[in-house]
Amino acid sequence: MTTLRRILAIKLSFDPRQWFKKEEAKPEGVVGVTCCESGIAICYGTFKDGDYQIEKCEYAPIPASEQLSYMKAWVVRHKLKNADCHYVLNEKDYELQLLEAPPVEKSELHEAVRWRLKDLISSPVEEVALDVVPLPDDAYRGRMKMLYAVVANKEAIERVIKFIERSELVLVVVDIPEMVLRNVALYIPEMDYGTTALLKMEETSGAMLMYSHDALYLTRQIEFGYSSFASAPGAFSLDNDVMVDRLGLDLQRSLDYYESQLGKGVANKIYILPFEDDDVHFVDDLQKTLQTPILHFDCREFLPFSESVNPSIKEQAFCLPAIGSVLRRQEL
Repeated sequence: MTTLRRILAIKLSFDPRQWFKKEEAKPEGVVGVTCCESGIAICYGTFKDGDYQIEKCEYAPIPASEQLSYMKAWVVRHKLKNADCHYVLNEKDYELQLLEAPPVEKSELHEAVRWRLKDLISSPVEEVALDVVPLPDDAYRGRMKMLYAVVANKEAIERVIKFIERSELVLVVVDIPEMVLRNVALYIPEMDYGTTALLKMEETSGAMLMYSHDALYLTRQIEFGYSSFASAPGAFSLDNDVMVDRLGLDLQRSLDYYESQLGKGVANKIYILPFEDDDVHFVDDLQKTLQTPILHFDCREFLPFSESVNPSIKEQAFCLPAIGSVLRRQEL
C-alpha cells in the first residue's frame, strides 16, 4: 500500500496541461529600463550582423504607482513578452566605493571586498548586494590595483526583480549609470585613442566620469546640481558666478587627478550630458573657467538609432541610461 501511494503521488505530480503547452518564442534584442520618481524610460535595441540598432526609445513622465501598468502595456504593444531586459538602478539605490583591490584570488575577491566595506558603509554588509568593477592595470601608473565596489540595497534589487517579472520580461542584467554611460562613450571618437570625459548633472548632484578605450577609470562626485544655477541666459547673480567657478574648479581637479595620479594623460574635451531642465544655462560661463573645450552631448550624433528614433535633448536626459544599457557589449 505504501508503495502504491508513492507511485500514485509521483504520477499525480505531472501536469497534463504542460504536455500540450506551446513554447513561447523569445523576441530578439534587449529592452533597457530605468525608473525614477517622475517617470520611466524604456529603450529597445537589436544586435544584427555585428552592429547595434536602437529601434525604440521613449520616456513617460508618470508617477511610480503607474509605472508597472505602463510597462506591461508597453511590452504587450510592442510584442516583446519574454524579451531580455537590462535594468539600470536609480542612483539612490546604490553607492560606489573606491578601494585598493585585496591581494586575493579572483574567487575570493567579493568576500574580501565585503569584509573591507564593513566600516565604510552605513548598512550592515550582510544586507547589501555587492559587485566589483576592477580598474585597468595601467590605472595609477600600475603602482596599485584599484577597484570600484558597487554596493546596492537588497530591497531595491528585489523590487527590480519583481517589477521586471510582472512586466513579463526576463531580467538578465542589473546595471548602474556609470557603466551604461561607458557603453555610450564607446561611440565617441576620442574613446578609440584617448580619453572621453563626461559631465553628468542631476538636480542636486553631479559627477565627472572619465573613460579610456573600453574602461571606466574615474568617477568623482559633485556636491551640487543644475538647480544651483540661474534659469535664464544672462540672469546671473553673484551666487551663480560663485557656483560656476566652483564647478570649474571641481572639473579641473578631476582633470589634474586623472593626469597626475592615474597617469592617463590629458582629456581633450568634456562632453556635458543632457540634463532634465533645459531652461538652465551655465555652460558658456563655465567654459571661461577652463581651457579644455566643453561640448554639449547629443546622442543622435553618435549612437546607432534607426530612422524612426529621434529623442529630443530633454528626452535624452531621461533615456540615456536605458539607451546605454541596451548597448552593453557581452565581452565587457
